[in-house]
Amino acid sequence: MGKMVYNYKDISIILLDVVMPVCDGFEFLTRQKSDSLLASVPVIVTTGNNSQEDELKCLGLGAVDFITKPYNTRIVMSRIDSVIKLRESSMTLAAIEKDELTGLYTRQAFYHHARTLTNFMTDEIFNIVVLDVADFKLINGTYGIKKGNEVLIYLANAFKYYIKNGLLTRYEGDQLLALFHSKEKIDVDRIENNLNKIMEEAPIPNIRVKLGIYENVDTSLQIPIMCDRALMAVKSISKDFKQNIAFFTQEMNQKLLAQRQMENDFKDAIKNREFVVYFQPKYDVSSEQIVGAEALVRWQKEDGTLISPGLFIPLFESDGLVVQLDEYVFETVCRFQKDRMKQGLPILPISVNLSRASIHFSDVVQRYVNIIKENEIPFSCVPIELTESAALYSQQILEITNQMVNAGFKLHMDDFGSGYSSLTTLNELKFTTVKLDKSLIDYIAKPRGMKIVRQTIDLGHGLDMKVVAEGVETKEQRDCLIEMNCDEIQGFYYSKPLKQDDFIEKLRRCNG
Repeated sequence: MGKMVYNYKDISIILLDVVMPVCDGFEFLTRQKSDSLLASVPVIVTTGNNSQEDELKCLGLGAVDFITKPYNTRIVMSRIDSVIKLRESSMTLAAIEKDELTGLYTRQAFYHHARTLTNFMTDEIFNIVVLDVADFKLINGTYGIKKGNEVLIYLANAFKYYIKNGLLTRYEGDQLLALFHSKEKIDVDRIENNLNKIMEEAPIPNIRVKLGIYENVDTSLQIPIMCDRALMAVKSISKDFKQNIAFFTQEMNQKLLAQRQMENDFKDAIKNREFVVYFQPKYDVSSEQIVGAEALVRWQKEDGTLISPGLFIPLFESDGLVVQLDEYVFETVCRFQKDRMKQGLPILPISVNLSRASIHFSDVVQRYVNIIKENEIPFSCVPIELTESAALYSQQILEITNQMVNAGFKLHMDDFGSGYSSLTTLNELKFTTVKLDKSLIDYIAKPRGMKIVRQTIDLGHGLDMKVVAEGVETKEQRDCLIEMNCDEIQGFYYSKPLKQDDFIEKLRRCNG
């Protein structure tokens, strides 16, 4: 049977006579049943013996049909056709259910089987665990997609080895998830040891794998919500280099509910203009006059509640709503500048942040150009700030920033020195201004910090760019920056972000 097993995928059906030399039909069915590959091929038994006992025995051994002589050719062909179609349908369903790379369930198939399992096994305690590979895109970029796939296959096999009594799925590109039942409480030390072993034996060195666990699942919840709770747990440690395992907590749930509420409220907040633009002045180092500002957004709800940007900005960046928010802020600033022009008041450049999501949004340049033209203001009065992480050099970023510059926008690199600094980015992209991140300014009083800031300022000037220091809070920091010939200063030392009316008043008093 070895050759037959080897070619089992090419066999649609087996017609088996009960009476055969050496190996009769019963013996064949017994051997076939013990072979996991060959057992998938359907068998129709054909015989001249009309014994019901033989028929029951064959069906009990796995035969799908039993045909006795004399044969009616049309009936036999019809039965064969039906069995083949049934097998093909079964194989198609299996192929749809399983992820091609890892062999684990697809997400939709997992949802179906998980609901069936939890409904059926009502007395069991279920847990969900999600396995997430940190910086998986970096793995693909460094080692190639083939090696990345090898890592995923390895992790899927390891996951299957350690997860007993459960359903496993490739939930997302680099996320594996399992629902399993156990009467024992989860042993964190054992899981930690197993996880360390998985990382040590991985196909590439220094891989970081993290687990999020939702223990004692509330099975009355929808399956996707159960999974979200495990995902919340692993997300809470995504940037923590020390912690590899996290459990879902009710505090996380409250945070999720608050985030969902913010997302639900977003559309009305835009419509009702609950998002308020604040202006943080930028001061010339020599004259100490206001020479510009940065537009920052705050969320002032109708009931008076003020939501911190630290809560809603990261959320809207992750779900894409930040694209609408960026444009809202840009439009608000453009209208402010238009009003200043109509009143014959001085126009100072007010920079507006553009998030990573907005940079990649379709027609973003044309949309912003149209807003400038509608308000009939110069491009120079609304510079665009890109964070250094969002502007990290690539061919796509080069094309988009070139479109902006060609349209007339001035580009500022924001947060320089916060962790993603790239000299290639400064060299290739057409920035007119570089903004030193607060993290650099905080260490300016220390010898090494002072050298770094001084050389960064010299670098900016050497590339014909203005240098703005943000996050300046003390006189000592200001004095150091003056001595280093920094061009502009932004920070609480001079002014916190101001509401529009307060900013106008400060302009009037400071600049006369």
